[in-house]
Amino acid sequence: MELFGKPLKLVILDVDGVILDLLARWQDNLEAAAREVGLPVKPIRAKLAAEQAGIKTQTDSNLREGIALMWPTASPAKLDRYYDCYREEEKRNPYPPIAGSTETIHWLREHCVRVAVCTTNPLVALTHRFRGAGIDFSWFDGCATGDDKYCKPHPRAFEPIFEKINVPREHSVYIGDWYPDFQAARNAEVPFIAVLTGGIPRFAFLREGVPEDRILECLAELPK
Repeated sequence: MELFGKPLKLVILDVDGVILDLLARWQDNLEAAAREVGLPVKPIRAKLAAEQAGIKTQTDSNLREGIALMWPTASPAKLDRYYDCYREEEKRNPYPPIAGSTETIHWLREHCVRVAVCTTNPLVALTHRFRGAGIDFSWFDGCATGDDKYCKPHPRAFEPIFEKINVPREHSVYIGDWYPDFQAARNAEVPFIAVLTGGIPRFAFLREGVPEDRILECLAELPK
């Protein structure tokens, strides 16, 4: 199998917005946690509206950074309480797979393409997410999480995967839905494909320099 004129041996996937439908329940979970700890929900709605409009604001690279940006005057203790409440909401209200995403993972494996995930989620959160969506870790040959030394958008975020899976980077592709996904792939010289299922619109990826033919509506379009 080839992609971009070279043999394709490894597909690395972001999780939220690529495999899992974060948008289906994300706002509900974020707002439920905010009400639980007494934080206003307006910053949540403003953040999501800006992302869906393609407005690039100060970009957080993980959940804790995003929380701090939404409520910059809140105490660290309150932000920690919010983080814990949000993780509990996720367990009660898990994210479903995006239509066709798990089928595409199986299709790649059936065609002898190895599959890995690179996410900023810590392993414990990723475990809850996969369990809630009926996804098994055995589907993946490698995994890089928020517990590793380097996380997106750092170019070394992919190191745990390439240390385990010995393939040339030009024979791999990273599929993501978020600005740090593209930044990490570009800096690590890993080919990149954007999907639109995470809420970032097509024109925003074009603005960032992602070519039109490397932007898909969803992961399920990859086999085409």
